[in-house]
Amino acid sequence: MTDRALVHEAVALLWGGDEARVGEIVAAAYRDHTAGRVGPDGFRATRAEFRRAFAGDIGDIVFPPRSLEFYTAALEDTVDLDRVRSREFKIVLDNSFGAVSMVMPTLLAKLSAEVLSVNPYASTAAATTDIGEANVLRVAELVRASGSDLGFVIDPDGELSTVVDDSGRILDPEELLLAIVSMLAEAVPGAKVAVPVNVTAAVESILGAEHVIRTKLASATLMEVAEIERVTFAGTSDGGCIWPEFLPAYDASVTLVKLLDLLAACDRSLSAVCASLPDVHIAHETIVTPWERKGTVMRELVERESRRHPELIDGVKVHDNGRWVLVLPDPEDALTNVWAEAENDVEARRLAQEYVQRIRHVLR
Repeated sequence: MTDRALVHEAVALLWGGDEARVGEIVAAAYRDHTAGRVGPDGFRATRAEFRRAFAGDIGDIVFPPRSLEFYTAALEDTVDLDRVRSREFKIVLDNSFGAVSMVMPTLLAKLSAEVLSVNPYASTAAATTDIGEANVLRVAELVRASGSDLGFVIDPDGELSTVVDDSGRILDPEELLLAIVSMLAEAVPGAKVAVPVNVTAAVESILGAEHVIRTKLASATLMEVAEIERVTFAGTSDGGCIWPEFLPAYDASVTLVKLLDLLAACDRSLSAVCASLPDVHIAHETIVTPWERKGTVMRELVERESRRHPELIDGVKVHDNGRWVLVLPDPEDALTNVWAEAENDVEARRLAQEYVQRIRHVLR
């Protein structure tokens, strides 16, 4: 039967009321189309031949009223506003020309903070320009010059942030994570956090292993665990922060407000908090691994490390006297990632390279 005959049969059945059979006919025509099949008469069923949706089948687009006010009010309920206002924070804030600039004025008005705002309006052209590092350096200079309590750079998407302490020093993402965990341990008794398996073990040493949940690296998994387990905070080693009490997703605006609330609760400067943090020494290596050999690599590692009872939350993680190694295939490229943490940078690098050599031996 040609494609044209299929369509004719579908139309006839439609008039006869046999809708189930019509679905089969249309599905067959679509499969032929996507497979590149053309009937003898040169006719090909395309989307133009499929019935358009009826007007009653089309949904509505609804814009929630007063969304900014509701957002701000909900965030207010998760912090002690009086405590934050009493500190009278001085902040340098870079909105990076992102959409968050439309939210910040309403939010900052509730904090009684003195704010020096940089790039305070939305601009798609400017937001897509890659000047992130230059922005952070400029904010660091402004913090030092103005004597501000902290600098806060929000990425154009409004999800991730870079923080500068009161001395003008730029915090790396893992340091920010540990600073938040440290303040939670002090200000929120019994706080529970969720972090991916490649985050430093210093989280457990600060908060206690019973208050830490390890997850896969995927953001979706971290968000799901944050919501289901009712954790106080979830964070990643690349600057992502989740506050499930408000929203189980990355939101830099919430991170700013929560950070100010924790600083007020601890009554310390951010530089003082960071000075008390333990040193972290993590090395990261990659090795090219063909897709078809990734499974072999992981099976070999599990078998060889079986006596050490490796963690299999995501990849293979082996613990050894306070040190650890994580081997995890890259989900997008033909690579295998190796993370290692040890007592110093040299040992961490040596440990990571040792497992890279093991993987290279398996691939031979």
